[in-house]
Amino acid sequence: MRWKNHFFSLVGGLQTALLCLVLTFALTAGCSDATSGASCQTSDDCPDGQICLDGKCHGSSDEDGGWTDGQDGGHTTDHGDLGSWDAGGLTPCERPQECDQDEVCFNGFCVRVTGDPNCITGDDDTCENDTYCEPQLDGCVPWEAHPDPQPGCEYIPPEGDFTPHEEWVWQNPVDAPEWDEVMMTPVVIDLTGQASPENYVIPAVVFNSFRTDDGYSRNGVLRAVNGKTGEPIWSVTDEAYRTHPVSNIAAGDLDGDGTPEIVTGKDGGRDIICFNADGSFRWSTNTDALAVGWGGPAIANVDGEGNPEIVMGAAVIDSEGNVLWNKNDGSRGDNYRRHASAPFSVPVDLDDDDKMEIVTGDTLYSYNGDVIWDTGYGDGFVAVAEFGTGGQPEIVVVSRGTVRVQASTTGEIIWLKNEQDLNQLSECEPNCGLLGPPTVADFDGDGKPEIGVAGADVYIVLDTWGDILWAVPTRDASSNITGSAVFDFEGDHRAEVVYADEVSLKVFKGSDGTVLYEQPHSSLTACEYPVIADVDSDGNAEIVIAQNDLMSDAPEKFKGIRVFGDTEDNWVTTRRTWNQHAYFVTNVNENGSIPIVQEKNWLVDGLNNFRQNVQPLGIFNAPDLTVRGLGYSAGGCSTEGIVIFAAVENRGAQMVPPGVAVSFYLEDPRAGGTLLGVEQTTLPLMPGQAQVVAFLWAAPPALEPHDIFIVVDDEAGGASPAGQHSECREGNNLGYLPDVECKPET
Repeated sequence: MRWKNHFFSLVGGLQTALLCLVLTFALTAGCSDATSGASCQTSDDCPDGQICLDGKCHGSSDEDGGWTDGQDGGHTTDHGDLGSWDAGGLTPCERPQECDQDEVCFNGFCVRVTGDPNCITGDDDTCENDTYCEPQLDGCVPWEAHPDPQPGCEYIPPEGDFTPHEEWVWQNPVDAPEWDEVMMTPVVIDLTGQASPENYVIPAVVFNSFRTDDGYSRNGVLRAVNGKTGEPIWSVTDEAYRTHPVSNIAAGDLDGDGTPEIVTGKDGGRDIICFNADGSFRWSTNTDALAVGWGGPAIANVDGEGNPEIVMGAAVIDSEGNVLWNKNDGSRGDNYRRHASAPFSVPVDLDDDDKMEIVTGDTLYSYNGDVIWDTGYGDGFVAVAEFGTGGQPEIVVVSRGTVRVQASTTGEIIWLKNEQDLNQLSECEPNCGLLGPPTVADFDGDGKPEIGVAGADVYIVLDTWGDILWAVPTRDASSNITGSAVFDFEGDHRAEVVYADEVSLKVFKGSDGTVLYEQPHSSLTACEYPVIADVDSDGNAEIVIAQNDLMSDAPEKFKGIRVFGDTEDNWVTTRRTWNQHAYFVTNVNENGSIPIVQEKNWLVDGLNNFRQNVQPLGIFNAPDLTVRGLGYSAGGCSTEGIVIFAAVENRGAQMVPPGVAVSFYLEDPRAGGTLLGVEQTTLPLMPGQAQVVAFLWAAPPALEPHDIFIVVDDEAGGASPAGQHSECREGNNLGYLPDVECKPET
């Protein structure tokens, strides 16, 4: 096939950049262009499937490639792979005489300038075909000639513009279809163990499910689903490996093999059971004495060496399922009703010896089970954070309708909000209830931690010293020990509260409790709460919520798992993990590995919190999508059509996932041009990476030149890109290819 080298003047000044199309999600650091190198003057001088750029033939490095046409109604045809080619290079220069007559020597390169009288403000101006505004040249210049330092790329979402929408729902499973109810906290974990800032991985959502006939106390099925689509990954349907449906989950790499294990309550709720990343059974305990119940395990390297351990209440189990110690008659981090259990203890190094202490409501255990202190104040749900005492953390305890903060060194009470104090709130009728696991975050942006806790009919936020910051009505009479999660969705240093009661999912403004969003929901409730993570690896946070239809008077009933994202792509980025009920950022790495020595979250800027996911470095980092190196093939066009191709490049500071829409228009869409069709990228694009996208114009008019316009992240929006990604520069998404013409062969 012959290729027409029909690039407008920009391409002669593009810096050489090899663009790789590899049909896998694993991106390599570089790609070789094995077929390049032959001298040429035009593409007619090159072998079929290659194009002539800068005097050399360039072609595919993937011999098995092919492509599928877009939404133009055409048919799938093998036109050769356009996946790997060289988009041209800028010619270095030291003096103007070294450049062509229509070029200037700028920043060490020969460049052609596209005049633009409006080019006065720099990088944010609208320049097409991957160029940028260079005011000193009064026009648009190829991006590669941009002087250092390169401009930053941030998108700061508008404050208060909170517009969630449902991204996917898991329900009606094929495997064990009757097990479609969920009443525990899902976890988000990378089952491959490969997640990193440079590696695009979609995590899984893992949860226990049950069927209505059995109730929520027995015969559970553990499941993992894809975080982007909700499609099933695996389900443990073997009756020999049933789980306790309302027990919570901890996930992390227990054996150092590079993939996480999943630990939860065993059927009956008196032991734990462990599964591999592929859902296969690994081991279970058989003590009948761990009292998991509605609680859940935590994973940490308790002794600071070797493999991590599992902490379950006041017990420690090694990575192979051996119980190292169990204080089954002591405090367990539990605030449930008598003769039942919901323990959530917290392993954390409080004394700087690189070994964990086990924090429960009124007892502190050493890594080997010795009692360090025992206050007798009463067991309860716990959290650990620093409340302004000079770097030493404190322990938050929620115990039977009370909230207190204790010194971690002695257990001494620093402040206490008792039942009488809390029950005076108008929302507590007749009382606030037992109260659920505490969340710690900076709710109001004052730089100090506050405490959020949910009760029977109320959600309460207390300030650093125990005064009530705000309280709002809720509805949770069934368990009144649900939890909550917090996240700074807008990056304004004020955490929003995400909470689900029996009938609704709510997002509260952290500073005053204003309801920012409310969505119908249903759950009989145990200790579950929504979690916040980047579940689809799109660079933005999502909310994951469990639901069941056991609440008889819920106005609307739901089952399964639902995921919500922001309609306007305004929520900032976060981690791709939330690995356990007692979650804090430094207890797990994003790939599911467990630190041998855990960083003290209360000493890390921005991490003095508990049950809050946070932003990695570059909180407002954003992508910047553009198109470059446009071209087309005209050989056989009268029967096969014209193949138009362009490189979609990410000039920004944040990865974009596959599926970026690329629209192809006949004539300028800003002036009423006609949409020919839409293609999509198939690879994740890290900053600086690009992918060639090809489109078949199946029936071009013969002997009529037309301008073709390509808009990236457009989704047929035309003049104003209307795609799914909030970019630091939206005005550079358009490129054009002039005088595309089908000249039938004679």
